[in-house]
Amino acid sequence: MRIVHTCLRYPPATGGVETYVRELVKRTRSIAQNIDVRVLTSKMRTHGPITELSPDRLLYDPPYVQRLHHLATPLVSYPRLQALNYYLGHHQPDLVHAYSFWYQPADTTARWCAKHHRPFIFHPMYYESANRRKLSWQIYKKTIGYRTFAAADAVVVISPFEQSLITRAGFPVKRFHLIPPGVDLSEFQSAAPNPFQSSPPGTPTLLCVSRLSADKSLQDIISVLPDILHAAPTARLFIVGEDFGYVSELSAQVERLGLAAHVRLLGHLSRRELIGAYQHADLFIHPSKYEAFGIVIAEAVAAHLPVIARDAAAIPYVAPHNHSALLFHNNHELTQHILSLIKHNELARELADRAYERLITNFTWDIAQKKVIDLYTEFSAKINH
Repeated sequence: MRIVHTCLRYPPATGGVETYVRELVKRTRSIAQNIDVRVLTSKMRTHGPITELSPDRLLYDPPYVQRLHHLATPLVSYPRLQALNYYLGHHQPDLVHAYSFWYQPADTTARWCAKHHRPFIFHPMYYESANRRKLSWQIYKKTIGYRTFAAADAVVVISPFEQSLITRAGFPVKRFHLIPPGVDLSEFQSAAPNPFQSSPPGTPTLLCVSRLSADKSLQDIISVLPDILHAAPTARLFIVGEDFGYVSELSAQVERLGLAAHVRLLGHLSRRELIGAYQHADLFIHPSKYEAFGIVIAEAVAAHLPVIARDAAAIPYVAPHNHSALLFHNNHELTQHILSLIKHNELARELADRAYERLITNFTWDIAQKKVIDLYTEFSAKINH
C-alpha cells in the first residue's frame, strides 16, 4: 500500500506538527516494510511570515520527501503548494494522510481524494484564535474547511480537547481517532552537553521552549521575572525557539525591564543541544495560552524536568495540575509556582517523577506508532476487498 502525507511544512522546519508528521512517516516506513510512504510538502521554514529553509538544511532530505514550490495568498495566511493535485496523481496513493486545518495542503488533498475515491485520513491539529475569528476565516470554516472535514474517512485528534473543539464547531466527522504525539525516550537516556555552563553554580535555571510568536505569551514569563529575582536574585531565563516575527518585541521588553543579565534568547538549537537544555535546566515554564497537545511539555517531562504551565487548552490532559505539573491562570500564580519549586526541591522532584510515570504509559512514539499502523491496516483491508 502506498501512503502519501501532505503537510504545509516538514523538518528541518521546527514545530509540533512537523515533528509529529516526521515521526509517523519514519516509523511506519521502518515497521511496515510493505507500506510505501511519501511526503509532499514545501521548503518553508516559517509561514507567518513566509521564510524558506536554507539549501544546506535540505541536503539530507530522505528520497521519499518531495518539496513543492509555494505561493503566498494575498491578504490571508494561506500558503499554497503549487501543483499539489498533479503530484498526488503522479504518486498514485492508495491512501492519503493530510495535516492542518486552515491550510491549503489538507483542503486540496480532500478534494483530490473525493474526486479519485481514495481514503482520506485528516489530522486537523485544530485550534481557535482571535485571528481565526475574523470574518474571512469564519467564511472559510463554513465552506472550504467544512468540506475538508466532510471528505475525511477518519479524523485523527491529538487530545480530547481538540476533539471537543471540533465537535463544538459543528464539523461533520464520520469517526474520531485519538492518537496523541509522543516522546522518544531513548533520546534522553544519555547525557547531552550542558548549554548553561556559563551560569554560576547554584543558579536557578528556567527554560522555555517555544516558537517566538505573540500567541505563545512568552512576554508573560519575562514580565514576572523581576518579582522572581527579588526572592531568587541569581535566577536566569533561557528561551529556545525559532523567531516567527516576535524576537524584536521580546528583546525590547528585556531591555525595558533591565533584565539583560538574566534573560537569553537562544534561538534555534540542534536536537542534541535541545536535549541538553532539558536535562540541565531546573524548571520548565510554558506560558502559552493555547496548545492542541504541548509536545515540549512531554519532552521536558521525559528529561525529569519539573513543569509549570498555563491551565489552558489541552495542557491539563498532558500534565494534570498538582499531579504532573503546577498550572497557573494568571501572572501572580505563575510567580508563586516558580518560587515554590525553586524553594522546595522535594516537591519539584515529586512532580517530575509522577509526570514521568504518566508519560511512559500514555505519550510515547511507540504507542502512537501502533495506533496509526492499526488505522492503516484497517484501510488496507478495505482497499484489498
